[in-house]
Amino acid sequence: MKNREIDQTDRRLIQLLAGDGRKPARELAEELDVSIPTVQSRMKRLITGGVLKVAGLVNTFKAKGTLTAIIAIRVDDVSKMARVFDQLGEFDRVVWASAVTGQYDIFAEIIITEGIESMFDFYVDEISKLEGVTHSESFMVTKTKRNWVLLPPDLKGWIK
Repeated sequence: MKNREIDQTDRRLIQLLAGDGRKPARELAEELDVSIPTVQSRMKRLITGGVLKVAGLVNTFKAKGTLTAIIAIRVDDVSKMARVFDQLGEFDRVVWASAVTGQYDIFAEIIITEGIESMFDFYVDEISKLEGVTHSESFMVTKTKRNWVLLPPDLKGWIK
């Protein structure tokens, strides 16, 4: 699905779902002034097209024992960036990763659930496996706005 295929109704639907992902199709249809089948078909098209994902988000500041960190990574050769980027996506604790411009090449957000000590383990067990990383720096998140995150599917320590 290309961006130009998303019209104002799709955008409004996405906005309504961002506010409440559990809002019934009936209510969405009323607010959008369309039929329920229209809401359902648009949602299906947006989900299938990879534009929309309806999921449970977690406020990491209210989930006891959960810490968030941002890792800034510098890669020694641009030709290795795609590989490092893909490897980061395979790590259980990584919530998202972005290739960026500036002093660093990649930023990644991670969730820690086994206490601050597991940050060291993340560096030893995960970051050290990335080929071509010349420098990394971590930033523990102490406060955020709009801090709802989608937990990685296989996050160790979250469900025991």
